[in-house]
Amino acid sequence: MKAISRLALPIMLSQLSVAAAGFIDTMMAGHFSSNALAGAAVGSSLCFPFIIALSGVMMAVTPITAQFTGAGRVEEAGRVARQALWVALFFAGLLFVGIRYVDPLLVLMNTTEEVVPIVKGYLEGISYGFPAIACYFVLKSYVEGIGRTQPQMVISLATVPFNYVANDILIYGKFGMPALGGAGCGWASGLTFWFFFLMMLLYAAGSSACRDGKIFSEFNLPSVAGIRELLKLGLPIGGTIFMECSIFACITLFLGVLGPVVVGGHQIALNYSGLVFSIPLSIGMALTIRSGHAIGAADLEGARFSCFTGCLMAMAVSLFTLSFTLIFAESIVAIYTKDPEVSAVAVSLLTFGALYQFSDAIMATSQGALRGYKDATVTFILTFTAYWVITLPLGYTLSMTDLLVPAMGARGFWLSLIAGLSISGVFLGLRLNQVSKRGVADVATLVGCDVQGEGPRQKAA
Repeated sequence: MKAISRLALPIMLSQLSVAAAGFIDTMMAGHFSSNALAGAAVGSSLCFPFIIALSGVMMAVTPITAQFTGAGRVEEAGRVARQALWVALFFAGLLFVGIRYVDPLLVLMNTTEEVVPIVKGYLEGISYGFPAIACYFVLKSYVEGIGRTQPQMVISLATVPFNYVANDILIYGKFGMPALGGAGCGWASGLTFWFFFLMMLLYAAGSSACRDGKIFSEFNLPSVAGIRELLKLGLPIGGTIFMECSIFACITLFLGVLGPVVVGGHQIALNYSGLVFSIPLSIGMALTIRSGHAIGAADLEGARFSCFTGCLMAMAVSLFTLSFTLIFAESIVAIYTKDPEVSAVAVSLLTFGALYQFSDAIMATSQGALRGYKDATVTFILTFTAYWVITLPLGYTLSMTDLLVPAMGARGFWLSLIAGLSISGVFLGLRLNQVSKRGVADVATLVGCDVQGEGPRQKAA
C-alpha cells in the first residue's frame, strides 16, 4: 500500500489539478452566463474525447517504459518515446484540422443559435494547443514509466493559477482584451496546454532521471517498426478511453436539445464526478507502473498482489467519496452556480453520480493494472460492450422516449451510467483476475523446468 501510494499520490494531485482547471472553466463560464456555460460544455464535449483518446494512445509509453525499466533496458524506452513524439504530432495535426468542420454536427444537434458562436470560438482557441498537449502526453508517460510521478504533480499544481488567470482575462475581458465569454475558456485551455508541455520539456531535458533514456541525445526519423510497436498497444488503450469519454460527451450532446439549464446542470455534475474519478484513476495509473516494473523483473506474483491491493484501496476510498457526495450535494453545487434552476438539476444528478463511484473505482484500477500487463485489446472490447451496447441505448430510451417509462430527461442517462459502469467494472475485474492468474501460472510452469536443467529465464528466451 505504501509503494502504491507513493506513486499514486503525486498522480492524484496532478489529476485533481487538471480537473481543477476544468472546474475553473465551468465555474467561471457559469458565473458569466448560462449560454456561456452551455457553449463551453458543448465545445469541450466535442473535442475532449479526442484529446483524452490521444492521451490514451500515448499512455502506451508508460507500460512499455515500465517493463524496460524493470528489465534494466532504459535506452530502449527512450527510443519508444522518440517514436511516440512523431505519432503525437501526426494525430494532433489531424485533430487540429478536423475540429474546424463541426458546423454540420451542430446543426444535427439542434444547438441554439446563441450557443453556436460560443462553441466555435471555444474550439478555435483550444485547437492551437493540440500539438503541445500531444507531446506533453508522451513526455509525461515516459517520466511515469521510469517511476517518477512527482514532476507531473508539480507542473499540474503550477498550471492551476495559470489557467485561472488566463480564464479571468479572456472570459471577462481584462487588460484590454475583449470579453470572449465561454469561448475564452477554449483560448485559455490552449494556452494552458503550451504551459504543460514547456514545463515537462524542461524537466525531461534537464533531469538526471531521464538521462539514461537519452530521449534528446539521439534523433530518429519515424520508423514503421517502432510506430507499429507503439500503436499495437496504444490504439486499444486510446480506443478504450475514447469509449469512456465519448459516452459522456454524447450524453451532453443529446441533452443539448433540452436547453442550457439542463446542459448546465449536467455539466456541473459531470465536472464534479471527474474530480472524484481522479482518485481511482490515479491508483490505476500507479498500478500500471508498479505491475510493469514487476513484470519486467519477472516477478509475476508481486505484480498480481500489487494489482489487487490497489483495487481494494480504490474501493475503500470510493465508499467515502460516495457518502460525502450524497451528504453535501447542495453545498457542492453552490460552488459552481447561484442559478436556482441549474442548481436543482445538478443536485438531482449528483445523487445518481454518487451511486456509480464504487463501480468506477473497480473499473479504473482494473484498467490501469491491465495496462501494466500490456493487455488492452480485450479491455477495449469489454468497454465498448458496456458503454455503447448497453449504456447509450438504455440512456436514450429512458431519457428521450416514452418506451419504458415517461421520458426522464438527464436523469435517465445517469441511471444508464450506473448500469454501464457497474457492468464494465465486473467485466474488467474478472479479466484482471484471469490475466494475472495466468501470468503466475506461467511462471510456476517455467520454474518447474529447472529440474530438467532449463531455468525459467532460458525457457522464456
